[in-house]
Amino acid sequence: MHDHSEWNRLDAAAYRVSMSRSVRWLARYLAGIGVVVVVCGIAGRFAPLVVMGGVLTCAGLWNLRRPTTTGLIVDGVAVILTGAGQCLAALWIEDARESSVGKWVIAGTIQIVWGIRRLALYRTAHFAPNDREAIARLEAAIRELSKGDARSDPTIVEFRTGRLRGRRNRLGLYAEGSIGLLEHQAVRLEKRGDIWIESAGTTSLGRTLKVKIQMSDLQLEGRMEPAHLERFERWKLGLSQARPLAA
Repeated sequence: MHDHSEWNRLDAAAYRVSMSRSVRWLARYLAGIGVVVVVCGIAGRFAPLVVMGGVLTCAGLWNLRRPTTTGLIVDGVAVILTGAGQCLAALWIEDARESSVGKWVIAGTIQIVWGIRRLALYRTAHFAPNDREAIARLEAAIRELSKGDARSDPTIVEFRTGRLRGRRNRLGLYAEGSIGLLEHQAVRLEKRGDIWIESAGTTSLGRTLKVKIQMSDLQLEGRMEPAHLERFERWKLGLSQARPLAA
């Protein structure tokens, strides 16, 4: 594919795809945590805990089955409901210490705020372009990119962000530009002229390079192997073969 108008369609679809990936990723955690909460509630014979765990489990399983932007409403509402349940802990726990109740209320409030933020994301995602053909093509490209072997594939570049081992981020190098699979399940497309990676020295162990990644208005700092920076530079200059985009 050499038509930049088609690349622009994929770029416009990236936000919806990012939100769907976020829903799928969170659904695994909700389902797992929900099951643990249910088990703890049954073991402690505490019905409200069983109900809260059931709500989280159902939301997680639903979104695993249907990982769409509508899932932002599902997980947002589920987290708000369980957060409200924690805020009402004082009504259910007899002879509870004030410090314990306070912790439940704080945790519940944080969940409510987080759930409201998920609902706000749905409003943005709902009005984002819904080009089903472009979404399907982008998702196919992401699947192929995710399965690629970054150690041997010259069209894949990886870097890590965050502390310690950090989060792994992956860039696919295509003829039109790059597709980035970034932290928090974000998908970002950049044309070749809009992405830059610069070395900023070596890490303390000397095995990787500190790098600054500029993607239009987004700037990241991370760590990258020297061989991957060389791959990127050769692609940037048009000296290496680009990755084919899924049809």
